[in-house]
Amino acid sequence: MRKSDNLPVTFTKSDVEIIARETCYRGFFSLDLYRFRHRLFSGEMSGEVKREIFERGHAAVLLPFDPERDEVVLVEQIRIAAYDTSVTPWLLEMVAGMIEEGETIEAVARREAMEEAG
Repeated sequence: MRKSDNLPVTFTKSDVEIIARETCYRGFFSLDLYRFRHRLFSGEMSGEVKREIFERGHAAVLLPFDPERDEVVLVEQIRIAAYDTSVTPWLLEMVAGMIEEGETIEAVARREAMEEAG
């Protein structure tokens, strides 16, 4: 085990061996199957691990703050995935939006602040 230079973690990408990556579905999101091995704390490599990765892209998230009220702004949005597991599918969230190709994080943050929080 070693400490990675200038990082607060022990391991880096060089401690992972990607055996295979397969796209199982591509639409609004994608579902990829990864087969990989990774270094263990003992220094040995793990056996093969399989993981499905749900990928929807990158997002910008912001937490607007009103200094006069000393309050943050949250938005209430319906999340149908929470319907079966929560008291309500309406959740309080930070302002956020997906970063589309060609957009900057800052532009997305501004756009979403206006769309979601006014």
